[in-house]
Amino acid sequence: VCDFIEKGFHAMHRQLQSGIKVLDIGCGTGAAVLTMAAAFPKSTIYGVDIDTEALEHGRQEAAATGLVNVHFVQHDAAKLEECETLAAGTFDWILAFDAIHDQTHPAESLAGIRSLLCSKGCFSMVDIKASSQLKDNLDHPFGAFLYTVSLLHCLPIGKCNNGAGLGAMWGKEKAEELLHQAGFDRIQVLSPPKDNFNSEYRCWLE
Repeated sequence: VCDFIEKGFHAMHRQLQSGIKVLDIGCGTGAAVLTMAAAFPKSTIYGVDIDTEALEHGRQEAAATGLVNVHFVQHDAAKLEECETLAAGTFDWILAFDAIHDQTHPAESLAGIRSLLCSKGCFSMVDIKASSQLKDNLDHPFGAFLYTVSLLHCLPIGKCNNGAGLGAMWGKEKAEELLHQAGFDRIQVLSPPKDNFNSEYRCWLE
């Protein structure tokens, strides 16, 4: 995580050192949250997830390591605008590491993320590097593996509760479409350092 920030996000690295407010969507047990909190003690790092057991693991780890700049929040990512703990328009940087394609209601999740960002804030969505079209993925080096994982894991999760069921191979075109629909006017698609598996969608409101 810190390598991703230092090498791929120089301006944000300086801001993190000075102190900003960060949110990790679908944080799980908090690996990224805890790493950032330890590396940037002046910044306040939030993690949100729907899994209470995973969040409790993160809280225990934070307590064991003495981190006081960490907050774990249990909430549905599709209903972020209803979360009183996460104030609208206050986050400088929001991240989602391979989490959006598993959301049952990704459009609502992205709209909620947009509402939480401050006017100069940035959303970094790291997700599988692929096209939305099967024919364009025929030569994908991990294509067979990723479609299998998507079919057996990501799609069933995404279809829960009448969900959209994007799947891991939703691809660049669909991702950009949903990001624009959520209100992100400027989107830059990048390759994270030392990562041939994912793309980073760096998004701003203006």
